[in-house]
Amino acid sequence: MKLTDEFIEAYEDDLIYILGAQQALFTHPLKSVIDKKSAIASFARIYIVTAVNGIEVEMKKWKEHSKILEAYFSEKSTDEERISALYSAFQKAGINVDFEIFKDYLALKYLRDAIIYGEWIEHKKEWIAQRDFPTNVGKFTEEHLERAKEVVLNMMNYIFHAVFSMKSEKLIRLKEETKKTYKDYGILNVTNLYEIIWNNLGRIDDYIYQDILKVVCSPEYYWASGLSEEQIDSLEHNEKIRLLYLSAYRAGRNGHPLLAQHRSLAKDAFVFWLMYWDWVVSQGLNENKIKQALKILRDPNFPVEEKIWSISDLTEREQFEESLNKILENLKIKIPYSIEEISEALFLGKLAYKLFPDITPLTLFTMRLPVIDPENANLYWQEAQRVYDALLLAFTWYECVERNKRYVPEKLDLCLSILKNFFKENKE
Repeated sequence: MKLTDEFIEAYEDDLIYILGAQQALFTHPLKSVIDKKSAIASFARIYIVTAVNGIEVEMKKWKEHSKILEAYFSEKSTDEERISALYSAFQKAGINVDFEIFKDYLALKYLRDAIIYGEWIEHKKEWIAQRDFPTNVGKFTEEHLERAKEVVLNMMNYIFHAVFSMKSEKLIRLKEETKKTYKDYGILNVTNLYEIIWNNLGRIDDYIYQDILKVVCSPEYYWASGLSEEQIDSLEHNEKIRLLYLSAYRAGRNGHPLLAQHRSLAKDAFVFWLMYWDWVVSQGLNENKIKQALKILRDPNFPVEEKIWSISDLTEREQFEESLNKILENLKIKIPYSIEEISEALFLGKLAYKLFPDITPLTLFTMRLPVIDPENANLYWQEAQRVYDALLLAFTWYECVERNKRYVPEKLDLCLSILKNFFKENKE
C-alpha cells in the first residue's frame, strides 16, 4: 500500500500543529492563560477527534486490502470483539502489540463519537468510564491528554509497521512534538528575550517589505516604468533591485500612505535594535573588536585554505591555541599576527556568527526604514555601517572555518549600495 494518502498526511499535519498550538498558547510571552483547565480540556477534545479520525482512515485503508478488520468495523460487534479483531490483525501482521492499548483506543473512539455528535451512547459511556477516561467532555485533565497521546502514538506506530512496513517522517516529528510540554517552555531566560527581539525585527522587516512590493507594482510607482519587456529581461538582478528600491524611496518621500503608515513602526524597530546591540556588546562584541578581527580575517594574505581554522569551531580557545602554536612558524611567513591575535579574531567571528544569524538588521536599515522614514535616513546609515561590519565578520568566519574560502560580501555590499543610491537621489 502507498504511504502517501492525502487524508492520512493531513491528519498527521493536524496533530503536529495542534500540539504546537498548545505549546505556543501556554508559552506566549504576551499572553496569559487564565483558565488552564478549560484550555487543556479544549486541546484534549480537538486532539482526540483529530487523532481518532486519522487512525480510522489508516485502518480503513488497511481493511481494503485485508478482511481481518471487518469485525472491528461491524456495527454488530461487541466491544470485546472489536478489540480482539484489532489484536488479531496486528498479531497476524507480525507486530508485537499491547492489548491494553486497544482497550484505551476504543475508549478514545467512543469519546470522539460523543464529542462530534454531542450525545452519549450508554454502552459506549460505560466503556469510557471503565478505562478511566472522563464521561464529561469538559473534564479532560492534563493526565487524560498525556494518556491519549501515548495511545495515539502506539496505534499509529503499530499501523505504520503493519501496513506500510516503513518509517513515517511525520510520525517521527509527531513523536518529537508529543514529548514536549508547555512546562518545558513556559519560562524564558535572558537569551530567549533577545531571540524574541531578533525575530520581531525579522517580522517588521518582512511586514514593511510586503507593502513596498505593493507600491512598486502600482501604476503610479511601477519600478520598471518606461522599460519594455525585452529591456526588463536584459537587466541584471542587482539592477532590478536598485530600480525597485529607488521607486519605493520616491514613494516614501512623497508620503505614500502604504509606506507612511509604518513610520511609528520604524521607531519601534530602532529601539528594539538598540536593545539588541546593547546585548551584543554585553556578550563581548563591540565595534573596536569587530574592526580588529576583520583586519586579521580579511587580510588578503590570510591563509583561509588552512584546515586548522575549522578546529576553532569544535574546541575551546585554549585547545585551539595549542594546535595553532604547532604551525605558527609557517603562518608567520604569510601573516604577521601572534597566536593570541589570530585566536581572538576567530573566536570573535564565532561569536558574531552566533549573534547575527542572518542579514535582517542590514536590510532593515538600508532597504526598509529609509523608505518608510526618509527623514531619518542618515541615522539608519550609521546603524547600517556597524551592522555591515558585524555581519561581514560573522560570514567571513563561517566561510573560513566551514569552507576554507574567502567570503565575498555581494549581498551585504548590495544593501549598502541601495542606501547610497537613496542619498544620490536626494541630491538630484
